Amino acid sequence: MKQFTSESDLERVSCKHYRSRPYTVVVQQLAISLCTILILTQMAVGQNAHEDDVLIGPISIRLTESPVDDSSTFAAKDSQRKDFLKRWRKLAAIYSSSEDPLIQELKFIGRVHYQYGLVDGSVVGNDVNYETDEMRRFRLGLSAKFLKNWDLYAEAEMSDDQRPRGGELDIRFKHMWQFKMQLDMKNAFDLDGVDGFKLGIGSREINMSYEWVTSSKRIKTVERSAIANKIWAYNSEFANPTGIWFIAEREPVTWTLGAFSTTQHDWVAPFNDGELYYSNVHWDLQNGPDNEETDLRWTMFLQDVSAGDEVLAGGLDWATAVSIQRKRGPWEFHLEGIYGNNGDQLNANREGDFWGIVVMPSYWLIQDSLEAVFRYQYQGSREIEGIRLNSRYIRRAGARDGFPSLANGRGDEHHSCYLGLHKLIRSHHQKIMAGVEYDSLLQNGNQLFGSWSAMVAYRMYW
Repeated sequence: MKQFTSESDLERVSCKHYRSRPYTVVVQQLAISLCTILILTQMAVGQNAHEDDVLIGPISIRLTESPVDDSSTFAAKDSQRKDFLKRWRKLAAIYSSSEDPLIQELKFIGRVHYQYGLVDGSVVGNDVNYETDEMRRFRLGLSAKFLKNWDLYAEAEMSDDQRPRGGELDIRFKHMWQFKMQLDMKNAFDLDGVDGFKLGIGSREINMSYEWVTSSKRIKTVERSAIANKIWAYNSEFANPTGIWFIAEREPVTWTLGAFSTTQHDWVAPFNDGELYYSNVHWDLQNGPDNEETDLRWTMFLQDVSAGDEVLAGGLDWATAVSIQRKRGPWEFHLEGIYGNNGDQLNANREGDFWGIVVMPSYWLIQDSLEAVFRYQYQGSREIEGIRLNSRYIRRAGARDGFPSLANGRGDEHHSCYLGLHKLIRSHHQKIMAGVEYDSLLQNGNQLFGSWSAMVAYRMYW
């Protein structure tokens, strides 16, 4: 505990020089931003849908008209949404021909995620008031199907936004997020004993937690939980590693098995350092009426590195996760347990085992339009600095505003509760997300930090 209290004088001095803007101004700016996003989105949609009389969702009613209960009206609006999605997808289609023996499909892909974050809390007796906005993700790339049995997926991160840390926004090539090819071996070699079998090579996400299995285009919360991010196998540039893998499917089980280099590279990494071995087993347990689904997933990785090697996942020795997802009607429920070992670290207080649990129910308030979600996350560790807060936005508040213990963000127990909504404008292709979260970080039973955070995000992909 000494290492935290010894920094309190520095943090009190820093606090005197920091003054937050009144929250009334923040709320006004937030409201203006949301209105602007909605207006611009509808204008963009209108350019391709001027023949449609209604450009907004079925829950909206024009003020100049009386509401009517007409099933044909709702059917027409649903048809308009489907037409829009077809047009939206066509915007990204460069070429498509199933008869072409060389290139069957070529698409331009991308996503733009912009968000705002606010933190209100206290650390070692000082108030923390922080706000920022950022380009969360800006990715561009190509996907292709070629030679009948090959798939290519190449997506680059095109932004480096340091404004949350006090820097500048730089739009440029940063690194490849994913750059992979897959061969459909079942079709190529007429394999009858399996329902699917693919060989992949390149850089890709190693999806350990269910929150990481779910794409950022479709996640229900603005940010993933801290324990989910802890077991993401990121490299030193916070991108994805290079490797080789197999995906075998025999209903109801799909198994992914791969080996990955721990060497960092902006494109495709060589195997110059250690290796990480990855397994993901997914059981599709139930598919029934009323949107009823149940699936179970078990993931694990082991990292084999030597002294001086570059590492993945912050040097974790190993990690495993077991999750179950249940859907029925408008309800969805997710439960996950995580366990692992921090491996060898420069600070012995950051080694040893860690564990966590995530509980996340959600409910469609308006089916396929407005969803509410709650998430509780707990993580703990054997050593006093074995777990860590997310960098967004609590640790960044500490880094920018001079709170060293908060910028460090480490302890041995962390509780987090999130409550939010996300509104689908045009399915998940365009949506707005908002949420509030409470975090409590403890060490040896003493609270180091407690805070409320608020986040709003606009997300679009094609």
